[in-house]
Amino acid sequence: MLTIQVQMALKKTFFVQNIKPKTIFTIFLWLMVAWALSKPLQEIGKTIYSSVGTLANNAFELVTHGKSITEELITSKKIANEQEKEISLLKTKIDYLENQNSHITQLKELLNLKKSTRYKTISANVIGRSPDNWHKQIIIDKGKNEGVKSGDSVITTKGIVGQVIETNNNTSTIQLISDPSYKLGCKIKKRNILGILSGRTNSTGLLNFIPIGTKVKTGDLVETSGIASGGFAPTYPPGHPVGKIRKTSKKKSKASDLYIEVKFSEDLNSLNNVLIFSPD
Repeated sequence: MLTIQVQMALKKTFFVQNIKPKTIFTIFLWLMVAWALSKPLQEIGKTIYSSVGTLANNAFELVTHGKSITEELITSKKIANEQEKEISLLKTKIDYLENQNSHITQLKELLNLKKSTRYKTISANVIGRSPDNWHKQIIIDKGKNEGVKSGDSVITTKGIVGQVIETNNNTSTIQLISDPSYKLGCKIKKRNILGILSGRTNSTGLLNFIPIGTKVKTGDLVETSGIASGGFAPTYPPGHPVGKIRKTSKKKSKASDLYIEVKFSEDLNSLNNVLIFSPD
């Protein structure tokens, strides 16, 4: 056993003795370099660690801030949707009030017209249109029980609407002046020229039997003639508005007459309240 230990000691001594000085110097030099670089590397490590920590902290703050912004956007959108609903509801209420106000204004105007005429008049509401003649006929809520008769004229404060063609106990059917088969005696107000109006579209009619050479201009007012015959009262109140001349030209088929297009004073698409004019 002692011999083995002696041999190992001799081998170590022999190994140290066999190391060259150059190798020892190289090892020493590398140790010095490692020692010299250890502090800067530590500082670099600290800097990297600090930078990574800052980046991580900033990233966390950005995520947190982004989440906060997203939540705020969601909340703002909900508030905007609620406000939009409120605005829509308010608009609906405003439209309703405006319609009510328009309705009341029409009723007041009809009442004033009713007071100003010396003939019998009956107020009525438009309750529908004829399915078979949607743009040519309307239905009102007054009939035989209220004294409405076939032949009575129907007017508003703005203009002529049409004429009663059928009556029931509580309703009546009105033929509109827009119906091409309906004829209405009219005159051009400023010129005092007589003609016959027939329907063309739901907003325009044609004034016939006006000779070429007649001084007629666009914008001239057309009104009811108020002419009666045989001692009877006129079918329509005289001088009531019918419309304005919108277009004039020569007829191709009939050289003796002018083609005169009249725009109705009353909007026949949005009738609500009317007045029945009875000459009896």
